[in-house]
Amino acid sequence: MQIINFIWQEISNKYALSQSESKQILSQIQTAYSQKQRHYHNLHHIADLLSQAKTHQEHLQDAESVYLAIFFHDIVYHASKSNNEEKSALLAEKILKEMKVEQSKIEKVSSYILATKKHLPAPEAGDLQFFLDADLSILASESARYEQYTAQIRQEYSIYPDFLYKAGRKKALQSFLEREKIFYFYGQDYEQKARKNIENEIYTLSR
Repeated sequence: MQIINFIWQEISNKYALSQSESKQILSQIQTAYSQKQRHYHNLHHIADLLSQAKTHQEHLQDAESVYLAIFFHDIVYHASKSNNEEKSALLAEKILKEMKVEQSKIEKVSSYILATKKHLPAPEAGDLQFFLDADLSILASESARYEQYTAQIRQEYSIYPDFLYKAGRKKALQSFLEREKIFYFYGQDYEQKARKNIENEIYTLSR
């Protein structure tokens, strides 16, 4: 979790936040991602995405906007709601405005967050495509981690009985298989692993 503190401090320094202001906002972020119903969309997810962005920072035109989108993209998350992305974007806009982030950057971050609702490809927008690829990168993880991920997602949707969950999950997974590509920034290796994992999960859900 060290990377969360490190990158947040970099951002805080740029916007000349006082120590108390910086801690207050970071505490708000950490509290949101530490809610008990979060088994996957938690601080580990944020740390993973930040690590990916840091690794590929030299390939990003505006790494700061990507970092901010990562921090706020799931800050509002309830499995039973369909407006998490919209609420997350609104909260991000509010906080970033208080931080005196320039309006053009606030709008960019908000648009990135809203893009996670459908995860539609954006190959012409390099930074956004990286962000979307990173958010989906769990789909291309090794089999043991993927199984852990699917269990975590099932826990987050535990309010739904199996017959509803399985139908909804299979529909979402199938939509990825029907795409020409799932990954653009990460490429063919991720593509192959993700498609294999998704096919295996659909098979498991269908039994």
